[in-house]
Amino acid sequence: MRPRQPLAIDTILIVEDDVFISMDAADAVARAGVNVITTETVRDALEILENEHISGAILDFKVRDGDVTPIVQRLRRSGIPFRIVSGSAIREIEQNGIPPELCAPKPADYGKVLVSILNDVPPPRPGGQH
Repeated sequence: MRPRQPLAIDTILIVEDDVFISMDAADAVARAGVNVITTETVRDALEILENEHISGAILDFKVRDGDVTPIVQRLRRSGIPFRIVSGSAIREIEQNGIPPELCAPKPADYGKVLVSILNDVPPPRPGGQH
C-alpha cells in the first residue's frame, strides 16, 4: 500500500450560516483529511483570516451579516483559493466580481467542491516545502 500524498490544502475555512449545511460541508472536507474551521458571519471569517492559517475556503454567498465579498477580496489578496456554494442567483454573484466557474449551486457535493479548490493549487513539493 502506497503512502497517501499530502494535500496541497491543509485547512479550509467554511463560511455558512445554515448549521446543517455547514456540518455536511465540514464532514466532507474532514473526511478528505483537511482541517476545518467554520463560521456563520463575514466579521468572524475576516478575523479568522487575520489570525489563523487558512489555505482554502468554501463560502455561502449570503450569510448572517451580509454577502461574502469582503472575504473574497481578502482571499484574493492572499492568493487563497475559494469556491462559492450558494442558493443565490449566479448573476448576483457575478455582479460582485466572482466568476461563475468559482460557484456551485446548493445542494452541493462538498467533496467535489474541495477537489475543484485543490485543482487551483500546485501540489506540495517533496519534503513538505511550499
